[in-house]
Amino acid sequence: MSVKVIVADCQYLIRVGLKSLFSTSPEFEIVGEAAYSQDLLALVQDKQPDIIIIDYQQPFHFSLKDIKTCKSLSPHTRFLIISMDENRDQILQAIDYGAISFLTKECDEDEIINALRATTKNEKFMCHKVIDIILRKEHHQEEDCKPFNLSVREVEIIQQTAQGLSAKEIAEKLFLSTHTVYTHRKNIMKKLCLNSSSEMILYAIKNGIVSPEEVY
Repeated sequence: MSVKVIVADCQYLIRVGLKSLFSTSPEFEIVGEAAYSQDLLALVQDKQPDIIIIDYQQPFHFSLKDIKTCKSLSPHTRFLIISMDENRDQILQAIDYGAISFLTKECDEDEIINALRATTKNEKFMCHKVIDIILRKEHHQEEDCKPFNLSVREVEIIQQTAQGLSAKEIAEKLFLSTHTVYTHRKNIMKKLCLNSSSEMILYAIKNGIVSPEEVY
């Protein structure tokens, strides 16, 4: 059974290019395309796609809120962002809203196909340019942050989270209860002054706890 994909981009050539690219991969089926938010929402309700490829940074066409709205209409749908957005906060917001993977429009055919395949498996995929943007120091608070001491168990929790494991999977692997894993995560976030799991993973990359290649 093929993966149902919707392409949402205001640029006609981008939509045609992506449809042409995926036409060579029978594992994917383009079930719709949208140039405006209202068209996308109607398609999502009708088609219940497995994946939406979207550029949310297109005023009067799409916005970050479309990711959140689509997720509420079709909770199982996953998102691959292909955008030239270089705003770190917006990228993190997209990830928190449900974006699994993030590419720029400079990425090549192999990266796009690999990103779509990873997204299908609910595995994170980000190109190096996006990772560089996310890791860029933009806030004074980040620049003044002092290093914190993490326990061995907390480091393990971060590593497993970065590899895409759920709290239940981490608990089984480390012989802990799911409640204990959630407690460790909460303590890590408080200790590092972070607000989301994505920020925790990025902190780990920045400080050498995990490498970008280990993140899924």
